[in-house]
Amino acid sequence: MCSIPPCPPMPPLKMVLPDTHSPTKSDSQSPLYTCSDVCEWAVEHSSLWEVCIKYNLCHKKEPYRYNFINFDSILQVGPTCGLAALSMLVKGEVTAEEILDIAKLEGFSNNGEMFSCINMAKLADKVISLVELDNVKCTIRYGGLLSKETIDKMLEGAVLLVPYDADCNHSPCLKNGHTAHWALICGIIITEDAGEFYDSYPENIYVISRHGKSRFLAAWNIQDLAKSNRNLWEFSPKRGVDGLKYILPEGGIGGKEGLRNQFLMFEGL
Repeated sequence: MCSIPPCPPMPPLKMVLPDTHSPTKSDSQSPLYTCSDVCEWAVEHSSLWEVCIKYNLCHKKEPYRYNFINFDSILQVGPTCGLAALSMLVKGEVTAEEILDIAKLEGFSNNGEMFSCINMAKLADKVISLVELDNVKCTIRYGGLLSKETIDKMLEGAVLLVPYDADCNHSPCLKNGHTAHWALICGIIITEDAGEFYDSYPENIYVISRHGKSRFLAAWNIQDLAKSNRNLWEFSPKRGVDGLKYILPEGGIGGKEGLRNQFLMFEGL
């Protein structure tokens, strides 16, 4: 769905194994990396450690609270960002190409575009059923991305699929929906104790994401993502003349059946 070119690869990080550590088979699957004393709290998850180094998150002390579930990267082909993100969610057991076939059959998409959260939820239910994830519940949330309820759910292990406007580096921006993109939100970090009402101090809260335009995790402030999600008002005029036929919901992407101020929550993964 997003036509922005992929980000250049992240420069390699200097990773040094501790002198006393003897690599084992399990280490090759999930290595324990260190870099002096930077982000020691995250070294058990190398991908989380890398993204916190890159985005300068909690270098010297453990965050107040956090949760993270790792999903392997799946790059999109064409405007299939939502389908790639959904394939990541089911660990590639149903490929993005197979999900596209289902979406076409159901009349949700022609090229991989998904401009309706309602249709994305229906598609997700079908994919989850195929891989027999019987305990996983998918719900559409209308607003409330930056809310105590959503944040608490994520701290308990909920994962989100969130549509937003993607900037040139694929971070959230405000372009009226013209660069609409999908991200899999698979982690949350609260850097400081801000009291009971998390949403009163959004500058302390970051989400960890994967999306189909990069092999690397990204960290974004949750308020930036929420603002971008609320700003998905209209289909890009440039897409309207690119020669492809897109399926749009009644009322457009800014309507009740579209994307604006909506996202999907998955619990039970």
